[in-house]
Amino acid sequence: MEKSNLIKQNHIVVPNYKVDDKEVSFEIYISPKQEVCIIGKLDNNYICWCSITTITDYENNSAIFQYVSNLQTKTISNYYKALGDRYKEVKNWHRMQISKRPYQNQYLYYSPVNSSFFTESKYFGREIYTFYKQERAKCDYRLIDDAYITILKRYKSILNKVNQEYGYYHEMNPLIRIIKDESYIKLCPISEIRQLYLECLEKCDDLYNRYMTEIR
Repeated sequence: MEKSNLIKQNHIVVPNYKVDDKEVSFEIYISPKQEVCIIGKLDNNYICWCSITTITDYENNSAIFQYVSNLQTKTISNYYKALGDRYKEVKNWHRMQISKRPYQNQYLYYSPVNSSFFTESKYFGREIYTFYKQERAKCDYRLIDDAYITILKRYKSILNKVNQEYGYYHEMNPLIRIIKDESYIKLCPISEIRQLYLECLEKCDDLYNRYMTEIR
């Protein structure tokens, strides 16, 4: 199974605090071409697994979950080193997360797809596929006509308002929330629409970073 792991010897990092005993959660990125990047996440800084498969590779995806969730010795890296040239591309894919939550006096993996808990690996591949189908359907309905493209262009114009004060971030918070809630647009098969959406997201992040720089 380790041959599927994109984390190689030259990608290993030495954390400046203890992470190898942390519980693994799964961050899954899905592309508009139905590629799947499975990340075994230790915390916001470090990961122990990174692989790229496809939506329909149920058995392999489930086997990865089984393997990574039971890792005894973890190979520590980070997103940037593991993904290399594909880092920015993958980070712009649609994301879901599966992590452990308390349930009936124990901790089980929780899937947001059907608000369900599970322990058996066979459910992991199915949850990824179901998530994709549900989110792609949202995307298709959102783009049922050209109205949303016009809306995105208007969003971008508002976010790009000239002569902004750093507090403009607070004024834009409701719009930023709307935009981030529509992350399923990252699954759109039309690259021009995806790019317009990603430009809006990038501007949201710029406003936040500028605000944080000013208040520091």
